[in-house]
Parts: sequence; C-alpha cells; structure tokens
Amino acid sequence: MKNRASGEQSIFYKKYEKLRSYTSDIVMTVNPDGEVIEANEKAFYVFGSSLDGVNIQDIFDGVDPFFDFELDNNVVRSNYVLYKTGDGEKHPFKLTFAPVLEKGKVNEIIVICNDLKEIESFRKEIEYLKERLKAIENKKRKQTVRSTANDNNNEIGPAARKVDNASKKLEEMNRNMLKELKLASILQKTLIPSHFPADDLLQFTMHFEPTGFVGGDYYDIIGLGDNKKGVIIADVSGHGVSSAFIAAMLKISFMNFAAESLSPAGLLNRLNKEYCSLIQTGDFVTAIYAIFDPVNSTIVYSGAGHPKPLLLHRKTGAIEFLRSNGFFIGMFEGAEYKDRTVEFSVGDRYLAYTDGIIEAHSEDQMEIFGSKRLLASFEICRDKPCDIMINSIIHNVKKFMQKSKFYDDLAMVAVEYKNKGQL
Repeated sequence: MKNRASGEQSIFYKKYEKLRSYTSDIVMTVNPDGEVIEANEKAFYVFGSSLDGVNIQDIFDGVDPFFDFELDNNVVRSNYVLYKTGDGEKHPFKLTFAPVLEKGKVNEIIVICNDLKEIESFRKEIEYLKERLKAIENKKRKQTVRSTANDNNNEIGPAARKVDNASKKLEEMNRNMLKELKLASILQKTLIPSHFPADDLLQFTMHFEPTGFVGGDYYDIIGLGDNKKGVIIADVSGHGVSSAFIAAMLKISFMNFAAESLSPAGLLNRLNKEYCSLIQTGDFVTAIYAIFDPVNSTIVYSGAGHPKPLLLHRKTGAIEFLRSNGFFIGMFEGAEYKDRTVEFSVGDRYLAYTDGIIEAHSEDQMEIFGSKRLLASFEICRDKPCDIMINSIIHNVKKFMQKSKFYDDLAMVAVEYKNKGQL
C-alpha cells in the first residue's frame, strides 16, 4: 500500500487492506479523475494485467459520467456496467464507489467490483434448458401416428433421452444453486416486517420487492417511548446467504442498541464498531436511521453512506433531500457519524429507500432511474396517500426499466405526520 496518509487515515488504510485481502471481489483505488492507483490480486487475475494508470471508464462499458463526489462526498454509489473480454464476451458488473476524504476533499475513491456473471449465466442456463425441453417435447408431439415402431424408436428414443438428460441437468442446477438462495430468502423474509404497528400520530407505509436473487435490504421500526419512533433502512452489499446472515445480525443489533435510546449517530457508531470486528468478508452496510418525534415536530437522523431520503414540508410545499456525512458500516473503525435535526410537522412526509430504486437501469442500459426521476415521481403524488405514492413510484421504475433485469431489491419506507382528517 502506498504511503498516502498518516494518523487517523492510516487506521482507515489498514482496514482497507483487510478489504482488499479478504474479499472475493475486485477492489481498486482510483483518483478523482477515475484513473486506477492500485488494485488487488483478484483484479490482476480477472483482467490479466496491471491496471495502474488506466481509467476505469476504459475498463468497463456503461460507467456513468464520473461521479462528482465534491457535491455529495459521503454517499456510497453504485453503477451497473459491462466488461468486454478479449474474445468479445461481455460480463455484467456492479461497481460500488466509496469516497475517501482528506480535509473534507475527495482524495481517492475505493471501487468494489461485484462480478454478476454467475447470476447472469444461471439465468441464461435455466432459460436455455427450459427452451430445449420445450422444443424436444414439441418434436415428440409432432411424431406422426403413421410412423413405424422402428421409426418411433429411432426418433422418439433419442429425443426422450435428451429430455431426460436435460431434466436431470436442470434439476441438479436447481438443487445446487437454489438451495442457497432458498435459505437466504427464508432468512430475509423473517427480517422484513409484514406490517408496521398502528400509531396515533404517525402513518407508516412500506414496500419490499425481492429480485429473486436474495439481497441484503432491511428496514424496521421500534417504539422509543414518548410517542417517538425509530425507523431504519439498510442495505448489505452483495447477494445470497452471506448478505442475509449479515442482515439478520443487523436486525438483532439494531433492536438491542435502539432500545438503549441511543441517538441515530450513537447507534450507527455502535453498529460500525461491532461490524468492523465481526465482518471479515469485505461486505459492508449502508443505512439511514431516523427518530421521529411528532410531539416536538422533529426528525433526528444520521446516515452511513445511504441514498438520501426525501422530505416533503407540507406547510411550505418544499421538498428536500436529507444529506448526511457518515461512511458506510463495517469497514473503517474511525468513521464518524453526526446527528442532524429537521422540522417534521403535521402533513409532512418522509421517504427512505434502497439503491435498487435509483439505480434501476433502462432496457438499453444507458440510463439509470436516478434521483431526479424519483423526485419527480414523489412530487406528482405529494397529495395522494402514501400507499398510492409508493405504488406509483414502483410502477414508474418498472416502466422505465421495461425488460431490463433487476439485480437489486426494491425497498421503500414512508412516514407521514397525520393531519386531523387522518386521526
């Protein structure tokens, strides 16, 4: 590791070394212009040569115009791209960008590259086998009744064996690859509340839609006394059993720490310290935790690299994105989290979500749904009930995607301060 920092940042780089060493993903560091400074051994294994000095936009097709982290330099962001191999084959990747700050400025950007080839190959293999089975069955049905017994044996025998072999292959793939996903899916379903409790002053609405390839989206609510409610929404990196287990650990830790009446920043700090020692796989967590206090008309919140929630101020009609400065959970023990307080009055509406919403891709993979489209969808439904608003946003996301594939879960939580007509 190059000697780029001292003091507190040296602690960060030690943790970064663990990420580079333990993760099965490609990890590289780039400068603010996108040029690779260094990369781990997995990167050399996949790409076959040193990447030093190469611009990340020259490695992958579809990297968005390089993120301007100076505008919002503490938010972890993702981008779905394609890597073109030497033989012309294209592999899908998810790139996660995490800025490293020095004196408030972006010094470097850590890029974690998740290879989605296995997921995509699994999809294609299943589709192929199903089509092959269908074609063989159709061929059998078209055998003429007038065929002789020998003809039938000659034609149907080999076809039947192909059907049998393809069926066994399909079953084996299902057993080996879906067994893990089934376990993860069961875990994930136990984490996500099917409904939120009724409240005299606050209305809670949620939506969760898994991709089928289990991710690590998680949200929850806890009563804190004095009519206060704590609401968290989080996203564990990666997919499968490991993400589901980390999300399960997150739920237990959240309930324990929140019950101690910690501030949002205090809770995220505890989670980060715990997960820096527990997680040695290179996984990390983004999260937003907010405490709603309708009696005092406030929200106190803190974030850990998570997409910014939306807040509608009913009195003025203004809509704002709630910014936060925390680094994601589970990587840097010295990360700091700060509480922010905003007004939350009668009729105001809060919307938190995971990155599967804003990072949904168009069918041609050239655009993402993005924050601007989310804001527009939110604004159009500002006067409609929360459930209608959320359904409308999900509809707009899917309409934007058309036939594009989901790689991430879709999760949203809305909180509204009830007006007199709702009480």
